[in-house]
Amino acid sequence: MFHAAEYISPGIATVIANTQPLLAAALGSVALNERLTWRGMAGLLLGFVGILSIAAPEFLSGGQKTYVIGIAYIILAALGITVSNVMIKRIAGKVDALMAMGLQMLIGSVPLGIVAWATEEPASIQWSFAFIGALVGLSLLGTALVYWLWFSVLEKAPLNRANAFSFLIPIFGLMIGTLFYGETLGWPQLTGIALAIAGVSLVTRYGTRSVTVAPETGLSRSPRTQE
Repeated sequence: MFHAAEYISPGIATVIANTQPLLAAALGSVALNERLTWRGMAGLLLGFVGILSIAAPEFLSGGQKTYVIGIAYIILAALGITVSNVMIKRIAGKVDALMAMGLQMLIGSVPLGIVAWATEEPASIQWSFAFIGALVGLSLLGTALVYWLWFSVLEKAPLNRANAFSFLIPIFGLMIGTLFYGETLGWPQLTGIALAIAGVSLVTRYGTRSVTVAPETGLSRSPRTQE
C-alpha cells in the first residue's frame, strides 16, 4: 500500500484501495454464506466501471508503466485487506481483540523487517523528530489502534455494514491529496469515484442475503433481505 505511493498519487491510490468492499462482498458470498442479489451483481459491475474510469486518463497519457505498477500494488493490498477482513469476521467474538491484533502486528513485522533490512539501507535513515513522530504515529495510531478498533467493530457488526464506513476514506484521501500534494482531478476521475462508491454502496446496502440455519431442523434457509 505505502510502496504504491511511489507510482500513483495518494488520492487516487486511496480511492482504488477502498473499493475492497466489492471484493469482500464477492468473497463473503463463499466464506460467510452471503449470497449476492441482482443488485449486488449490478453494484460490482458499477464499481468495476468506476475503476476503469479512474484509471483511463493515466493509461491514455503515456505513463502506463509506472501507473500499472502502482495499480498492481494497490490491487494486491486490496486483496490482502479483503482476505484479512473475512478471516477477522470469522474469528471475531471468539478471541480477544487486543491479543489477536497484537499477534497480527508481531507476526507481520518479522518478514517485513527481514525484507526491509535486506533491500534497504538502514544507515541512510535521517533520524529526526519529524521522522520519529511520523513513525510513531503510523505505527501506533495509523496501524495498531486502527486494526484493534476495526476488529472490535467486526465483533458486533456485519462485515458489509461495517465496510460501509470505508466510503468516507476516499473522500478524506482526496481532500488530503488536494490540500497537501497539489492534486487536481478531472471529470473522468470524479465520475469514476462516484461510480465506484455507488457500486460499493449498492452491494453493501442491498446486495446480499445471509444464509441461516433453522435451529430445530438444522436445515439452512436463505431469507430475502434488501432484495
